[in-house]
Amino acid sequence: MKRTLLLAAALLLLAAPALPAAAAPAPIEIRTAGELASVAQNPGGSYILAADIDLKGVPWVPFAFSGVLDGAGHTIYNLRVPLPGRERETSYDGNRVQYDTVYAGLFSTLKGAAVRNLTLLNAVVRVSTAENCFAAGLAGFAQGVAIENVRVTGRVYLDITSRMGGVGGIVGFGDGVVRDSRAEVELVFVDLNRRVKCEQFLGGIAACGYLDMENCSVLMEGYASVHGYVHSGGLLGMYHVHDDQERKVHRGYVRGCTVDAHIRFFENNKDRRAYCRRFVGEPLDRHLAVEDNVYTRFVRDERTNYRVNLLPETCETPDYAIAVTPPAPGAFGFTAYACRTCGYAWTDDYTALPGVAE
Repeated sequence: MKRTLLLAAALLLLAAPALPAAAAPAPIEIRTAGELASVAQNPGGSYILAADIDLKGVPWVPFAFSGVLDGAGHTIYNLRVPLPGRERETSYDGNRVQYDTVYAGLFSTLKGAAVRNLTLLNAVVRVSTAENCFAAGLAGFAQGVAIENVRVTGRVYLDITSRMGGVGGIVGFGDGVVRDSRAEVELVFVDLNRRVKCEQFLGGIAACGYLDMENCSVLMEGYASVHGYVHSGGLLGMYHVHDDQERKVHRGYVRGCTVDAHIRFFENNKDRRAYCRRFVGEPLDRHLAVEDNVYTRFVRDERTNYRVNLLPETCETPDYAIAVTPPAPGAFGFTAYACRTCGYAWTDDYTALPGVAE
């Protein structure tokens, strides 16, 4: 009797209609600079931009993010980052020496995060610090990230007096995957401490780590003044799997990418390394596949005057010609600056038509 009852109960369960799976919550819409900053209060959430966002005049503080950010084709513009975030994570050099490090970008750190379909326009990260530091347009640090269809245009400047640091167009240090993304950036690294042999990293997409890349493109002007060891590349400064477990199984790749880059550097160091290559400055991992990449221009421009830091603008008293382009339907306005003496030029102060961007 007992066996008969159990069988009947099992048949009823099989015949019962399946309950529908719970729908994933809709991503939270972001329309304003304040709403974007409030993501720091719930960094593991899912978000989608519902408008372009102007960060001009916003005192931006980088923060950790571990959720999903879908730009939905929108633009965050006029970002200014003067300081690293408060988060600290370990970075590693090619000998797997560990460094307690701070990070700067739109985000300080990305952990297990996904960022896609987003443009950062006129992002300027300008940090001077005595800490070990990595700076980049999107994030200073990445761990297990998925970055897809992200475009960064702007400038990343880092002055340090410490031993470890680097600049990247999209990411500073870390691991993950970057696909179908583009960086149009000016990268500047200045080592201000002649008494310490620093480890320097610079890359159009990322500075250092084992970020795998596919179908990415770079337009980059790079400047590295180093009294230690140079690791610079059009896409990545150094590819190095620093995690012991990952080293056994990881099969990295940098493929299908395009580079247009000019890297000016000096390495004031008798124990010379001076890695500077068109795709990966120093590929340390023996399993790394660097394939099907092309370059339209790559200039390895090594200097020997160590007394003068390498900077985009060389005039002590620049004389600027200024031209304003107003916004138009489907196009941002901007202000263009060009030095009449040295020729250095850049654009700034992007604007949108009223009612088009918020």
